Amino acid sequence: MAMDVALLESAERGVPGWRVYGWDGPWISLGKQQVASRDLLNPDLVPWVMRPTGGLAVLHGHDVTVGLALPLSSISSMEDLSRSVRRVYRFLAAPLVAALHECGLDVCLGENSGFAGTGVKSADCFAKVSPNDIVYRSSGLKACGCALRLTSSAVLLQASIPNGRPLVDPAIVFAEPHSPIGEAWDSSRFNEALSKRLTGL
Repeated sequence: MAMDVALLESAERGVPGWRVYGWDGPWISLGKQQVASRDLLNPDLVPWVMRPTGGLAVLHGHDVTVGLALPLSSISSMEDLSRSVRRVYRFLAAPLVAALHECGLDVCLGENSGFAGTGVKSADCFAKVSPNDIVYRSSGLKACGCALRLTSSAVLLQASIPNGRPLVDPAIVFAEPHSPIGEAWDSSRFNEALSKRLTGL
């Protein structure tokens, strides 16, 4: 998480940056407003870490994870975007969607799928679909969980893209867990595809 915070700090100085990474076994990341004792069934069962971004808890270890930070001036030099979460999110989601398309995944924003609002209220990020979420077009299952941190001059997006089945059952982590997708996809081109769309921002 410290490396993603460093990306945000660089973006605040006008330097965009991103990284694509994985996890050494199962981990949980909690949104900055969450509390492990409240939001996890057993905080001692799986190691967990606090994210600098908001949002809900994500079960990692089977996913491709992205940290992406941009100066807000890269998005628009005309407006103060520090309070325009929706517009910033759309801008950052676009290269993720395009890179996933290149990897063969038919995904779109939840608002374009007909599945926005489905799922259950939960501490688990993947249990409910919002209009902003990236989902599989045919099923509405969440393909990518994202969380933001906006400052007055920059934004950090942290994204988790499941690839195959979770290393531990979400039902032993969350009271209201999501149903895992389970299908693996070829992520070998993802880093290159994402970088191609971000270079020059």
